[in-house]
Amino acid sequence: MEKDYKFWNDNSNVKYFKGKPADPLMVEYLERYSDEESAKMRALDLGCGGGRHTELLVTKGFQTYAVDINPAMLEATKARVEALNLDNVPEIKEGSITAIPFEDDFFSLVITTGVLHQARSQEEYRQAISELSRVCKEGAIILLNIFTNRDLDPTYTYLDEDHTVVQTKEGLLMTLLPKELFYSMMKDAGLMLEEEYIEELKEENTGPRTVLRARFIKG
Repeated sequence: MEKDYKFWNDNSNVKYFKGKPADPLMVEYLERYSDEESAKMRALDLGCGGGRHTELLVTKGFQTYAVDINPAMLEATKARVEALNLDNVPEIKEGSITAIPFEDDFFSLVITTGVLHQARSQEEYRQAISELSRVCKEGAIILLNIFTNRDLDPTYTYLDEDHTVVQTKEGLLMTLLPKELFYSMMKDAGLMLEEEYIEELKEENTGPRTVLRARFIKG
């Protein structure tokens, strides 16, 4: 946990994530909401990082909330949205994917990118998905991306027999699932796949990773 904390709160990593633009797929999807619709909807940026999707939700007029476990990332998000100088101010809280600090059935929309796979075991992953479902209303939309285990970095150290829990060369722990198992876990929590956008190999600041992008609905 200490290595994770140091990595995600390191100035260079915070600067990297603060400078990232919103995911074009997220931007495109949110275009379908009118100003009147978005103003009535509570939206969560879960694992907000440097604030790129908090900024997106705020500028699109949603009632915006942001959660991250890393203090330096929260400060970056605050600075990013304050620079917009908008009346639509998000509520930004410290919290984790396994203890989201909001009540049941609270959100109509959730964006969570590069976050759920930060679970440290399959059990913790299921707990995170259960929490995600808990805070979503019936019919809520979840826009996400996760890393999967389709293409495995040769520098990983495997920590379980299934080769799903890995340690990166930076000392970070992640749980990388096959997409079919991830979809099954989501379905068990009442989160149904609406559309798989793409599963592709991407070069991230921590090395090559297979990224799955998809949209779910709480059914």
